[in-house]
Amino acid sequence: MLLAKSQPSLQEPCSVSAHSTTSSKFSSFGPGSIFRFSLVQSVCNPSFMSSFFSNLTPVMTAGYGFRYLAAKDTASLMKYIGQSLCLLLPPSLYAATIYMIYGRIVLFVNNPSASVIRPTRVTKIFVGGDVLAFLMQSSGGGMMAQAGNETMGKNIMLGGLFVQLLFFGFFLVISIIFWFRMRSSAARHTVPMYGNHSWHGLLMLTIGGAIIIILRCFYRIIESAQGHSGYLISHEVYLYLFDAAPMLIVQAAFNVIHAGDVFPRGFRMEKLEATISSEEIGLNHR
Repeated sequence: MLLAKSQPSLQEPCSVSAHSTTSSKFSSFGPGSIFRFSLVQSVCNPSFMSSFFSNLTPVMTAGYGFRYLAAKDTASLMKYIGQSLCLLLPPSLYAATIYMIYGRIVLFVNNPSASVIRPTRVTKIFVGGDVLAFLMQSSGGGMMAQAGNETMGKNIMLGGLFVQLLFFGFFLVISIIFWFRMRSSAARHTVPMYGNHSWHGLLMLTIGGAIIIILRCFYRIIESAQGHSGYLISHEVYLYLFDAAPMLIVQAAFNVIHAGDVFPRGFRMEKLEATISSEEIGLNHR
């Protein structure tokens, strides 16, 4: 399944396949169906996390739509940029959602001391890293499509991918540490179960999702390092094997073990009053 190898220029910016049947076949697979399923889940189990996941799926679907259109019009810079941004953005935001779920799990089990980083700071720290990584990736991807800026764009893109890998790798470490600490804590036996799934199952899914996104990040690093004429970018099948399929698995898995089936309705977190130690966190139900 070979792609037409393109030279990075304004006249031919796209590295997508000139064979529209290939892109057409894959562009509609998976993401659209998962989006419909996610939408049903977000209605049945309304929560911020489910809405976030549901809103990201059409963005990825649009990315493959742009990819299909770009394959038919390889001279269009806007279509190339559209598919690049729509496929780059969602994984970073999936990661942000996973950070938020982790913080809520830590507070839900009422054991913030088991987390290396205070749960109220996890989202701020790691989402900040994700935003930086995305800005570097998007600017680098845009520069790679412009004649004369390919090398600088590639280096910026690689830098953004390494930043994402660094932050997400560190998050994986603290998640595993929290899991090991909870295994040896008596508090794990006192956590109530409000739905069909336990906090432990959601935590395992969070760790598994982190591993999948890290593996996807490795693929993107290798692809970007090879440049526009590289083997991976010129063979479209690898995009679907190591980018589309992993993100489809993450999206589907978080609908199987849904956050709305773990946390009670109205679950939110807030700091206790100033009279209580800043290390303590309160859990409230509306």
